[in-house]
Amino acid sequence: MEEMMKQILNELKEMRTDVDEIKQGQNRLEAGQEKLQKNLIENLGLYTDKIVDHFDNKTDALNKRVYEVETEIERLKKQYT
Repeated sequence: MEEMMKQILNELKEMRTDVDEIKQGQNRLEAGQEKLQKNLIENLGLYTDKIVDHFDNKTDALNKRVYEVETEIERLKKQYT
């Protein structure tokens, strides 16, 4: 009977150790997931900013070309009227 109690206590200690290890692993996973989410959001924000900057630059260049064409058209209209 006493031997059986010792065996049960040993098994309970092992189970407690296993549960503690599982909890630690869960904490590491949660911390890693949180870090991954933050990195993802940060990188997505940077990528979005780069896309916006690219389109802003292209729009500026296009606006300059349109302005130059409009200016030339006005100059030609004045010249021939």
